[in-house]
Amino acid sequence: MLKKILKKIKDEKLIQEGDKIVLGFSGGPDSVFLLEALNYAKKEINFEFVLAHVNHLLRGENSDTDEKFSIECSERLNIPIFVKRASIEEIAKENNIGLEEAGRFIRYEFFKDILKKISGNKIAIAHNLDDQIETFLFRLIRGSSLEGLEGIPNRENIIRPINEVYKNNILKFLDENKIKYRIDETNFENDFTRNSIRLDLIPWIEKRYNNNFKDKIFNLISEIKEVNKILEIDLKKYEDFKDNRWSLNIDLIELEENYIQRKIINEYLKKYNLEGSREKIGNIIKLLNTNGSKVIKLEKGFILKKQYKNIWIEKEKKDKLEKVNKLVTEKIPFKIIFNSYVVEAIEDNKSFGKNEFLTNLKIGDTIEIRMRKDGDKIRPLGMESYKKLKDVFINEKIPKDLRGEIPLILKDDEIVWASGVKKSESFKGEENKKGIKLIIRRQDEE
Repeated sequence: MLKKILKKIKDEKLIQEGDKIVLGFSGGPDSVFLLEALNYAKKEINFEFVLAHVNHLLRGENSDTDEKFSIECSERLNIPIFVKRASIEEIAKENNIGLEEAGRFIRYEFFKDILKKISGNKIAIAHNLDDQIETFLFRLIRGSSLEGLEGIPNRENIIRPINEVYKNNILKFLDENKIKYRIDETNFENDFTRNSIRLDLIPWIEKRYNNNFKDKIFNLISEIKEVNKILEIDLKKYEDFKDNRWSLNIDLIELEENYIQRKIINEYLKKYNLEGSREKIGNIIKLLNTNGSKVIKLEKGFILKKQYKNIWIEKEKKDKLEKVNKLVTEKIPFKIIFNSYVVEAIEDNKSFGKNEFLTNLKIGDTIEIRMRKDGDKIRPLGMESYKKLKDVFINEKIPKDLRGEIPLILKDDEIVWASGVKKSESFKGEENKKGIKLIIRRQDEE
């Protein structure tokens, strides 16, 4: 049996020479079997691995015994182990999520931390074939997209070497070889949806309709993977780099057929390890056709934002402090840092692009730099009349969350320049004639 796992590892290049791997180790039969498989693979592949065990503090003495057992395994095989204790009940409550999701979040964050600590490159997870089938049915019931019905794929630096081995075969191997393992008694309780699928739904279908039900589902998962590979989406075709962030261009998405549009959105959600249910993808597709700015709250602390013709995903900013509308007074020439920008005023006779403005200001003039206020107006280049700055930002399609960060340069209470956005007719200089050039750039471009 271990030879078959080794063949899969080699064929799919799951583990290669020089790899450093973190093995998620609960002490249960699946992770013990994966430990045996990796130990066996080391006979033919030169790589290193460590164990990472999380005590969820959920099962009292049993959780502590799992931890002790995991440490004993590491000592017996002379494999380093890292242990974390964290209450999934507290994490679930703090983040308003279920216990399963909280446990998964804690584990994967811990695995990533250990990966950095050991300068590793892969995380090995002990999902088996039953897990794949349960995930398929769980997502099917919840209304997942076709991509979500692939089961649990190998993704990025996460490998699952035993995901084509049934649980009963794992137990049989361990029992025949007298290899000890721990049992999580909550796996036999119906408190969680997945447990109910495992304990109720699958046995009922096998008994009443088809004893080979799990094999049929596995074959279907394999076919879905093949179809999804043929229809693979290249997100780069639909991405824009705008306002210092990568986002999806709505115009490019809308050129595609409806099904491909849904695949693009699903692929984008996968990029952030977010689930792509039919309902969620449908809501985002509807958002593409709306006007103005919109926000959709996603799971794991993410939000999806739409502004004008772009959408993007970012972490929701909690406890965001109110911006201070500070005012800075400077005498020309100067170079200062204002918020995250560098603002500079120098003598010159030329300016280039939107981030420079040749003005009729003079050496020794005093100017003010501040953020916008209600009622701000500017006289745009080429115009006699003044225009509300709010309308300027809307016409220039400046995202709402950036409008309050743009430095405004004023002389005698009149806006000289909405930096990088709009220049004032009242303060324009003559090209090739010496004047004061205002320059703005982000601090990280210094």
